[in-house]
Amino acid sequence: MKFNNPVIPGFHPDPSVCRVGEDYYLVTSSFEYFPGVPIFHSKDLVNWRQLGHVLTRESQLPLARQLPPGWSQGIYAPTLRYHRGRYYMITTNISLQETFFVWTEQPAGPWSRIPSILRDGGESIRPCYSMRTVLCM
Repeated sequence: MKFNNPVIPGFHPDPSVCRVGEDYYLVTSSFEYFPGVPIFHSKDLVNWRQLGHVLTRESQLPLARQLPPGWSQGIYAPTLRYHRGRYYMITTNISLQETFFVWTEQPAGPWSRIPSILRDGGESIRPCYSMRTVLCM
């Protein structure tokens, strides 16, 4: 197969790809742009179609300037995962210095309204905070 790079033209840094069956989904950083975290779909990792954005509500993505002027803000390096029928997008809002996740059962959305902690029959997924944030399960 012949293809041209970049396979997703434009400004789409920090890609994270998740495979579910024969489908691939990709999210990228959106920094201080709203809506946030574009999400794409592909069957072959070459031909991508944008499905929309993960963060489409102000309640999901507060972008009030918190850092000194000139500092970059917003959403950095999201990651996309799939577990037990749900898609999870985990990321950090640098503006608020908070790590959070949202979820959906359909990658095109809608995604959960408010970033939250999920508890499912005794199992929980919660962000763990330190100098480097990791996802604890």
